[in-house]
Amino acid sequence: MRGFLAGLAAVAAALIVTAQPAAACAGLIGPNGAVKLLRTTTFAGYHDGVEHYVTSFQFAGGSGQFGSLIPLPGIPDKVEKGGAWTLQRLIRETNPIPVAAPFAALAQDSVRSAQVIMEVRIDALDITVLKGGGAEVGQWATEHGFRLPPAAPEVLDFYANRSPIFLAAVFDADAAKARG
Repeated sequence: MRGFLAGLAAVAAALIVTAQPAAACAGLIGPNGAVKLLRTTTFAGYHDGVEHYVTSFQFAGGSGQFGSLIPLPGIPDKVEKGGAWTLQRLIRETNPIPVAAPFAALAQDSVRSAQVIMEVRIDALDITVLKGGGAEVGQWATEHGFRLPPAAPEVLDFYANRSPIFLAAVFDADAAKARG
């Protein structure tokens, strides 16, 4: 397909958490704004009492590295590459009802380093699972080359108040091109 980099295969994270609403929202962060996120889709579902996340990314333009921050409701057991079209098939076979999260007062986090829980390389995608508050995750992201938009502190705090677990995905477009 012309005009965009090859879509990434789904990233599935099997989570051990108690039942919580899955209100995930990803944000694309690139060093110079030359990358356009065409679509990020996340599906959360349960199988045998274990919550599974499947995320699909589609990018256009740009080169070098850029990434996405995705809030998670708990620490994943593992992060692995999913099969082609897994997410699309799941969406076709299910009809998830969106859950609107109520707005709550946002607590101010003291800034300290986010804890790195897991690091995984999948093709040209570097995945890091983080634990921390909004300010901590924002600081980690900034220290690792993410250029956060002005609204990032409020958005990160919003999700960190629900769960302190985030998935940082860094896509290396040059490595993807080299892979073919």
